[in-house]
Amino acid sequence: MPLFATLADMQARFEERDLIQLTDEAGTGDIDAARVDASLTRADAIITGYVARRHKDVALLAGNQLLKDIACDLAHHDLWRSDPPDRVKDRHKDAMKRLSDISAGTLVLDGGQEVAEPRPDAIMFPGQPNTFGRDSLTSF
Repeated sequence: MPLFATLADMQARFEERDLIQLTDEAGTGDIDAARVDASLTRADAIITGYVARRHKDVALLAGNQLLKDIACDLAHHDLWRSDPPDRVKDRHKDAMKRLSDISAGTLVLDGGQEVAEPRPDAIMFPGQPNTFGRDSLTSF
């Protein structure tokens, strides 16, 4: 099951007739949910590859609206069998740019609130006293 977006998210973002045309290889007149889920799973893998650089537990970001939109755009681009239209290419390009920004830390998903966990067995030691400071230069 995809992590960041679902079939319902795809239906809310794109026209149902377009999704039927892109996925209905059997000619049933319905959206092929398995094909959409496969595209969303591939989108999840791409997103995780970028987001995991900044966020240790990517699963905690499952409800993030920005990642949902990115997943839908990546999956929609993936559903095209041949050359997608320019609007689909542009959305894909924009989604990849946003992922690059997330990976670089320019675009922050958690509002800067993620707290780094303490490292186990980290050695803490007091630093050396300052050689020059207000207390050591009182006679000058």
